[in-house]
Amino acid sequence: MRPTPDHPSLLGPLRRPAPLIVAAAVAVFAVLAWVYRGDAAAGRIDRRAGSAVDALGHRPGSLLADAVTFGSPPTVVLCALLVAGLALVLRRRRLAVLAVVGPGLTGVATTVLKPLIGRTIGAPGVDGFAFPSGHTGGAVSIGLVVALLLVGLLPVARTGPAVATLAATALLAGGTVGAGMVRIGAHYATDTVGGFCAAVALGLGSALVIDRVADRRIPPVRTT
Repeated sequence: MRPTPDHPSLLGPLRRPAPLIVAAAVAVFAVLAWVYRGDAAAGRIDRRAGSAVDALGHRPGSLLADAVTFGSPPTVVLCALLVAGLALVLRRRRLAVLAVVGPGLTGVATTVLKPLIGRTIGAPGVDGFAFPSGHTGGAVSIGLVVALLLVGLLPVARTGPAVATLAATALLAGGTVGAGMVRIGAHYATDTVGGFCAAVALGLGSALVIDRVADRRIPPVRTT
């Protein structure tokens, strides 16, 4: 069944490009996970990105210094609940479900995959698993939900502007938190890209499933 005004689509104009975006995110994640599996050293991309982030500075109270808090589990959970509540008030039930499912799956996946991939960062003897970055994934997962809320509320009927809104919001959230994680030495840059891709794949993938299941449950329109 097609979505109706009483049962609005979650993805809207993003429904067609969403599978391609998910596939691209999975492909990038898989390549990075294979290249850096069991590794502990910074690659060439990581070294260049680290130098660029270091040049931004890390003053106490600055955006970059405090950005990592946005990707922390407590903050992600709080934001997810707030967005879900707002979505229910706006009668966007599909979005409310995604606000919980997307960040939840991303958090579980990044936690489980870290020891399986086995990339570490830190001083010898105190190395911690690094790929993919859970903080970056959490921030991006919230950014995706906010972007879909904006696409649903604003008159964004064409695919191009909708994709641009999605990309800008995800990049802002993920880029800021990711840069902060690199600056404090918790992750390499490629770890944050992995977290970004995990959130995009699971977030948009969940949105596709939610739309598909919800569309099937829409009662048929009766004609007289």
